[in-house]
Amino acid sequence: MRGAKNFLFWNSQAITVKSNVLFKVAIYFFYAVPLVFVSYLYLMALHAQQTFFTPVIREPIITIMFVIAMLNPFFAVLTKAAVNDLKSKKHVKLSYMTLWMVAVSQLLIGNLFASAILLFGLHQQRKEQPMLVKAKKIELKYKGAYVRLFGSTLVFFLSIVCLFLLIKIHWNNE
Repeated sequence: MRGAKNFLFWNSQAITVKSNVLFKVAIYFFYAVPLVFVSYLYLMALHAQQTFFTPVIREPIITIMFVIAMLNPFFAVLTKAAVNDLKSKKHVKLSYMTLWMVAVSQLLIGNLFASAILLFGLHQQRKEQPMLVKAKKIELKYKGAYVRLFGSTLVFFLSIVCLFLLIKIHWNNE
């Protein structure tokens, strides 16, 4: 019987590690996207023998992609703050809402990889600690709650704007 308890304890710890690892992978991915995109811009400018920002200025689709890439560090900061609150079991409802907004924002801008990682991490977190999600209301009285709520709303709004601009550019090119 003792071996079964150790096995069950090990499995529950493995699930906890999974959700934290998934969130860390998403955070590192968010930090890597701007670096990869700027490297791409640099190589494209070198190949065309132009200045660095010439493709951004001349091509509207590259401009929107540049804005999307530069939004990713903000996604990382929001995700990191929400994960830290989930670890300390503080402000759980606001953290879940922030992570959902970041996941949906990633889905809107076409980043299926990051959205899937975040959604799977949220699912794992919910399985690990089902009682934490039962909080009835969002506490906005602590320091930084309004800033996080405003930040996640702003990034979500910018993601919607980028989506509509991409659709408009696509329809104008047809």
